[in-house]
Amino acid sequence: MRVRIQNSNIKGSITPPSSKSMMQRALAAAALAKGETGILNPCRCDDATAASNIIQKMGANLTDLGHKILVKSNKENAAKSVMVGESGLSLRMFSPILALNPEPVCINGRGSILKRPVHNILEGLEALGIECKNPGKGLLPIELEGGYKNNTAVINGALGSQFLTGLLMALPCRKEDTILKVTNLKSIPYINMTIDLLKDFGIEISHENYKRFTIKGNQQYKAIEYTVEADWSSAAPLLVAGALKGKLTLENLNPYSYQADIAILDALKKCGASLHWNGNSLTVEKKGLNAFEFDATHCPDLFPPLVALAVHCNGDTRIKGVHRLEHKESNRSIVLQKEFGKLAVPIRIEGDEMVIPGGRLIGGITNSNNDHRIAMALAVAGLNSKYPVEIGDHDCVAKSYPDFFTDLRKIGGGVAEFYFKSQFV
Repeated sequence: MRVRIQNSNIKGSITPPSSKSMMQRALAAAALAKGETGILNPCRCDDATAASNIIQKMGANLTDLGHKILVKSNKENAAKSVMVGESGLSLRMFSPILALNPEPVCINGRGSILKRPVHNILEGLEALGIECKNPGKGLLPIELEGGYKNNTAVINGALGSQFLTGLLMALPCRKEDTILKVTNLKSIPYINMTIDLLKDFGIEISHENYKRFTIKGNQQYKAIEYTVEADWSSAAPLLVAGALKGKLTLENLNPYSYQADIAILDALKKCGASLHWNGNSLTVEKKGLNAFEFDATHCPDLFPPLVALAVHCNGDTRIKGVHRLEHKESNRSIVLQKEFGKLAVPIRIEGDEMVIPGGRLIGGITNSNNDHRIAMALAVAGLNSKYPVEIGDHDCVAKSYPDFFTDLRKIGGGVAEFYFKSQFV
C-alpha cells in the first residue's frame, strides 16, 4: 500500500490527537493507584494499545467508555510476560515498574523495537539490585526478577529520558527512599512531563538541576480523573503544513505544555511563519520562509517535520542533535538523508549537525522505512513539491497518529492511496 501526495493548498481547522506520551504515563500511574482512575480524552494509537495491554497483564481492569477509559488496579496480580509492541516508551518505562514485583517477568516486543538496545535498562536496574537476564544479548527479550535492593544508583541518561521516567514512577512505591545520580541526561522536557503528571497523582519528586533525584518511599498513587492533553508531536507536522501551504488552525492545544515538541513553535518563528494564539487555538499562516538554526537535542522527534520545513526555506538550515536519531524506529539521520535524497534534496551530516539545503522539491518515490514520523514528514514536504511524492508503507502512522492522512485530506491535502510495488524502493 502506498500513498501519493499532490501539491496542495491547506486551509481549515483541526484538533490533533491526544498525546501518546502522556497517555502511556497516565495508564502506568493508574495501574499503580489504589481505586479507579478515569482517563479523559484518551489517545488511540498502537503505542497506547501496547501500554493498555501491559497494565492489564499487571492485573488492571480497563473499561472503555469512548470519551473516557476507566482503570481499576489490582496489585495482587503479577505479570509473567508482557509485550511492548514497537513502543520504546512502554519498554523503558514499564521495565522499572514491572521490577517492583519479586516474581520473574519476561519482556519482549516486535518489529523495530527488536533492533533497539536495552543495555541502559539492564545496567540501571542491576545498579538498583534487580536480577536481569538478557537472552537477546543486548536486544530484547529481557527477563527481570524484581524487588529493589539498593537505595542509590548512577543512571546514564545519554540515550534519553524514558528509562528515568520509569524509575521515577516505580521507586515511590518502595518502602525505602532512593537517590539517583543522573549523568548526560537528554530530553529534559520529558522528565518535566513525568514529574508534572506524578504530582497530579499525588507523587512528589525532588531533584537538583536534573543531576540528583531524591525519591521518597512509601508514597501512594491517588486515583483521579486525568485529562490527556493534545499531542505536540502530532501537531508539529500539521503546523509545518500550514506554514508551507496556506493557513491552518489547530484546536485544543496547551500553550503552557511541558511536552518537548512544543519547541516546534520556536523553529516556526525563526523561519518567519506567522503564528497567532486565541485561547487554546493556534493559527499558523504561510509567509516568506528563510533558513534557520535549531537545537533538537532535547526534542529529537522534531527532526523529521523540521526537515520537511527546511527543504522549502531559502538557504541552508542547520539542526543540531543528530546523535539522538540512531535508536528510533529507524536510524533517522540516515533515513532522512536517503528518502529526501530521492526527492533531490542533498542533506548533509556535519558532526552533530544536519544541514538541509532549501529549495523546491522535485517529487519522487519514497518509503517510510516503517517510521511513523518519516511518513508524516514526507507527506507534509510533498504538499509543496513540484511533482507528486509517493510514500511506501505509510500506514505505519498508526503507531502514533492513525488518522493522519485522513486529517491531512480534510484540510486540503491532496492524498490518494493505491496499491503498488516498486523494485526501486
